[in-house]
Order: sequence, then structure tokens, then C-alpha cells
Amino acid sequence: MANLHSLKRLLEHAQQQLDDSATTLAQLHLKQQESEKTLKLLVDYRRSYQNRFMASAGEGIDPVEWRNYQAFISKLDTAIGEQQKVVARSLQHTAAGHAEFHAHRRRLKSYGTLTQRHQLDHAAQLSKQEQRQQDEHTSNGISHRSRSR
Repeated sequence: MANLHSLKRLLEHAQQQLDDSATTLAQLHLKQQESEKTLKLLVDYRRSYQNRFMASAGEGIDPVEWRNYQAFISKLDTAIGEQQKVVARSLQHTAAGHAEFHAHRRRLKSYGTLTQRHQLDHAAQLSKQEQRQQDEHTSNGISHRSRSR
């Protein structure tokens, strides 16, 4: 069984890894929220622009304006599609960050359990040693008294 010092070092290292992965996970969540916010802004802007386009079309617009509106909406659709890909990648990275965080947490818990077992075993060994010493002392006292009589 590993000594207590080694287990404590493993425990400290595992805690540091858990802390680092928690920080990374928080950053991943922030990036995900930002990418989702950007997507929402693009979708809202497209909807607003489409509504203005429909209002203008109802009043009559010339073919050049029509093509400009259509071209801009097409560019917005492309930007929305690209942002949807960014959001999907962000979701994947966040999911991977969650998995890594949970793996580090399990490892830390395992090292904690090993450390606790080691400490309990050590305490049991000390208790047995003390009991043997007391038994020896008692035995020596009894045999010394028997010889004195």
C-alpha cells in the first residue's frame, strides 16, 4: 500500500486538477452562453429586417432594393448557419468539459477513500501495537510479582 505522504500528494494533485477543470468548465459555459446570445441576436435581427422588408414590399419597392434586401437576408442566413455551427461546437466542448470535471471529481474521491483507508489501517496497527505493549507490560508485571512471592 502506498505511504500516506504519497497519497496526500496524489490527493493534492487531484484537487488541483479538479479546480483547474472547474475553471475551464466555467469558461466553456461562458463561451457557450456568448455564442447562444450571438445566435439569438442574429436571428432577432433577421426577423426584424424581414419584417421591414415585408412592410417596404407592401408599399412597393424597386427591383434594386428588392435584390439588396434579398442579398442581405441571404448573408444573414449564412451568418446564422455559421453561428449555429459555433453553438453546436460550443455545446460539444461544454459536454466534454463536464465529462472531464466529473472524471477528476471521481478520481479525487477515490484518492480520498484510499487515504482514509490508509489512515484507518495505520490507526488499527497503532492500536494493536499499543495493546501488545500493554499486554506485555501486564504479563511482565504478573510474572515479576509471581517470582517475588
